[in-house]
Amino acid sequence: MARRGRRAWGALLLVVLLGGVVGHVLAESVRNLPGLSFLARTVEVGIEPPLRLDLSLLSLTFGTVLRLNLAILIGVVLALWVWRLV
Repeated sequence: MARRGRRAWGALLLVVLLGGVVGHVLAESVRNLPGLSFLARTVEVGIEPPLRLDLSLLSLTFGTVLRLNLAILIGVVLALWVWRLV
C-alpha cells in the first residue's frame, strides 16, 4: 500500500465535501417523496444568531452553522468508503 502524505489530507477533505454535497442534493431531491422524506430532516448545530462585535471603527461578525441530515451522512460515509477502496 502506498503511503499517503500530507497532500492526501487535502484530497480527503475534498472527497468528504463532495460526499456532503452529493448527500445534500439527494436530500433535496427526495424531500417531497413520502417514503424517503426522513432523509431530508435537518439538524442544525451552531451559533445562531451570529455573535456581533462592534468596535465603531470595525464591526466583526462570528457565526457558523452545521446542517446535518441522514442523506448527507450517507454521502460522506460512501465517499470515505470509496476513498479507502482507491
